[in-house]
Order: sequence, then C-alpha cells, then structure tokens
Amino acid sequence: MKNRKLPTLVVAVVAAAAALKTPAFANDGSLAVCADLGASAGDVALHCRRAIASGGLSDGQAFGANVNLGEALISLGQPSLAVDAFNAALALRPNRIEPVIGRADALEEMGRMDDAARDWFAAVRIDPGSMDARMGKGAFHLRAGAPAAALVEFDNAVRIDREDPDAYFNRGLAHLALGRQSEAERDFTEVLREYPTDAGAFFQRARARSGANDQGALADYARAAELAPEWSDPWYLAGRILDGQGRTNEANQRFRRAFELGHKDPWLLNRITALGG
Repeated sequence: MKNRKLPTLVVAVVAAAAALKTPAFANDGSLAVCADLGASAGDVALHCRRAIASGGLSDGQAFGANVNLGEALISLGQPSLAVDAFNAALALRPNRIEPVIGRADALEEMGRMDDAARDWFAAVRIDPGSMDARMGKGAFHLRAGAPAAALVEFDNAVRIDREDPDAYFNRGLAHLALGRQSEAERDFTEVLREYPTDAGAFFQRARARSGANDQGALADYARAAELAPEWSDPWYLAGRILDGQGRTNEANQRFRRAFELGHKDPWLLNRITALGG
C-alpha cells in the first residue's frame, strides 16, 4: 500500500521514474541516474537536465527524462519549472497520461486550481481506467472541498481495482467529509482487513464511529496511539469523547498526553492551563 502521512489525505503517486524502463546510458551515465527510483530529487533533476542537454536521445527517452525532471522539480519546490518539463514531454507524447497528471500536481502547487482541474479531467479522458488518474482527481476534489465529486472518482477507483486499500481509504475520507459515517466505517474496516496494523485506518475509523459507537471509537483511537506513539491526535480526540461522557479524569489523562506530544489547539491549551499546566 502507498505510504501515508498521518493524518493527511492519501494522494495517488505517479511513478514517473518508471517511464524510463530500460534507458540507454548517456556517455556520463546521466540517463541512468535520471531513471533511478532511489536517487534524490536533486540528483534526478541534475542528471535529467544533463541527459536532455546532451542530445541524441530517442523521443521515448526524452519523454521519460522530461517526465522525471518534472517530478523531481515538484519535489524540489519548483512547480513552474516542472510545468515546463511536463509540457516538453507532452510535445513528444501528446496522449500519454503521466505528464498530464504531473502537470496537474505542479499547477495545484502554484495555486492555479482551474488549470489543475482541467488537467485532471484530461487525464481521465485519456485513460478512464487509470487508477492514478481516478485517485489523483478524487484527491484533488477532496482537497478543493468537493467531497461529492471526490466520491465519484473513488467509487470508480474501487470498481477498477477492488483489492486496492488506498481506494477504500480515500473513499472513506470522502464519506466522512459528506457525513456518511457508516459508509466510511465500512471502507476503513476494509483497509484494516488487509493491513491490520494501519494506524491511519484505525484513526479514521474512530472518527467514523464517534457519536454512533463511542466505545468502538475509543478502542480505535487507543490502537492508533499504540501503533503511532508520536501522534497526538488520537489522544486528543479520545479525550474529547471521554470528556463528553463525564469521564473527566480519564479525559484529562488523554489531554495531557496530547499536549506532551505537541498537539496545537487553543482549547487544549486552556484546558491544560486550568489543570495547572
């Protein structure tokens, strides 16, 4: 399963470096480094540029080098230059999905949301069966505050690959944003069937259970805290449930732990101050 940062949204990753599957070596080895999935973004950018500038690449190699360069430049915080690289790739292969998806990511980084949206729609038109396109477009909609549109894409992703836990996880996030807690709970439970130690899935299922099944939510928050001991959110939200149940001492224990872990919340700061720090 793709890596997640907790508790942020899972975004589908385009494996752009795979575009150079069997690269020929430039005289100085730059093309090989450009295609190296283990290389740093700085090294990829340097060597992709060097390979492109050296000339003599086939159209396919130049396409892959520009896609990889674009992805590296996004990682380096240079989205406007990444757009140029993706445009160069598209000039070589107008119907390939990788540079369209990459450019959508870069445009979003630049705050050009309408242009990014157009690219996500274009990616789905190019390849309606692409998990990267469906997951990426759905994640874009969710970040843009359009969970209903996101849900359409994640539903499509689940239909394309019913074994992909990220599709269920992201669909669960869309259900949560729409207030559909029982549907969200089912999706996060589906993730946990395959990945029973996924802290993020326990945390999100706890959110889905909160209110309807507070004991189940508390159990899930406790498991998330056990699996990700550096994460403050499970402690804080468990404290809020316990506080609402009148279990003040237990709630304060969770609040103190959340505070110790660096949880930032004005309400929590006031609570800890009232408890004597």
